[in-house]
Amino acid sequence: MCYFGAVTIRPEFTNFIPEPFLLMQDNFPVPADHDRLIAIARKWGTPTYVYFEKIIRERCQELIGLFPDLPVSWLYAVKANDNPHILKIIREEGFGFDTVSFEEVLLCRRLNTEPDDIFYTENNMTDAEMRDAVTEGVVLNIGSPGRLRAFCEANSGRSCSIRLKPDISDGHHAKVDTGNEDSKFGIRMDLLADVVQIAESHNVTIRGIHAHIGSGIRKPENLLAELKVLLNTAKKLKSLDFINFGGGIPIPYLPNEKPFDLDEFTVPASVMLREFLENVTNRVRFYFEPGRWIVGPAGLLLTQVNTVKNQGRKWFLGTDTGFNHLLRPALYDAWHEVVNITAEPGSELLVYDVAGNICESGDILGVDRSLPETRPGDILAIRDVGAYGMTMASYYNRRALPAEVLVTEKGFHKTIRIRKTAEETITDFLRDTGFPEKSSV
Repeated sequence: MCYFGAVTIRPEFTNFIPEPFLLMQDNFPVPADHDRLIAIARKWGTPTYVYFEKIIRERCQELIGLFPDLPVSWLYAVKANDNPHILKIIREEGFGFDTVSFEEVLLCRRLNTEPDDIFYTENNMTDAEMRDAVTEGVVLNIGSPGRLRAFCEANSGRSCSIRLKPDISDGHHAKVDTGNEDSKFGIRMDLLADVVQIAESHNVTIRGIHAHIGSGIRKPENLLAELKVLLNTAKKLKSLDFINFGGGIPIPYLPNEKPFDLDEFTVPASVMLREFLENVTNRVRFYFEPGRWIVGPAGLLLTQVNTVKNQGRKWFLGTDTGFNHLLRPALYDAWHEVVNITAEPGSELLVYDVAGNICESGDILGVDRSLPETRPGDILAIRDVGAYGMTMASYYNRRALPAEVLVTEKGFHKTIRIRKTAEETITDFLRDTGFPEKSSV
């Protein structure tokens, strides 16, 4: 069945299906009924990211309730999903913002976020970015002795935070393990006395310390170990008014994968935080920086199957999206569950690789996926893409970005980013490069 007229003929399947391709698997549900998603695909086409406001708000509220009676605040990691409509929802739930570039800082400021509610962790920043951050008045978190010295020399009498490297390793993939011994991030713990001396000699106050050990933490005990390191360090610094423990709370991507046990972390963490407050005289706040946990399960990517191809040992479903729109499978070998939302009821389950439309062999969105018999025109929903989906998207192969649609709490569909046509995409590209729109090369 074809919903958009792009394909009008359903191909015939050959009688030969290799034995391993006949598998049965329980359907992994999506956070909306299929008819609603089909209606969205019909109205806005594909590829389209779909987000659910209700899920975002509920997950924000769950986090805010984790540490009752403790001075804990939450900062949403903007890099997970920076659509301003999403940021507005999260801000309304009482979150500040964790940013990692001046552009993210500027985005949050344009959304009327107060400077004190923006935490900016620099990563090899330029002098110009440093000056701009100081001008905006946001909390600047510095991750190297050299940048701290540059900050101090230019900003005597001001304050900042420093990012430490606790040498605690965790994360769902080696590329997101940020706290290990060889990580590029943070200031070595053995250099703490040196950076404190640099700050004091320039009349700069270190008002906060921070660490972030990885994204998609697998073991709660590693987060607790990081807390212990930072709390012990804080006892040596009398000027602190906050400790930022970073983020990294994971979500389950695989079927039957158990969610991260928040209580297994928050119950012992609460004890540690209370004991710390009982033994210090200065008032200290605590911050955490979840991003993925809030928005990851709230997002789907809808894509149309354009091609069904038997390559001998494998069947491929060729879609109208690719790693230019969802990079995580290619970058991290990440698993995102794929659901055929338009399959005929009772269809036989077959095994497919889900391929993108980018001219790269690595453009595979899912390997060995058990799906109902799928045909051109069917719509697939790729799950749990609300985090690090659209923010990592690109114009590779000069293809346009997906549309984005928000399903509001009341159930309305709201466009929060339009998809440009091929003509608009190329016109904008030529304009931005300063090239005449019509010219002989």
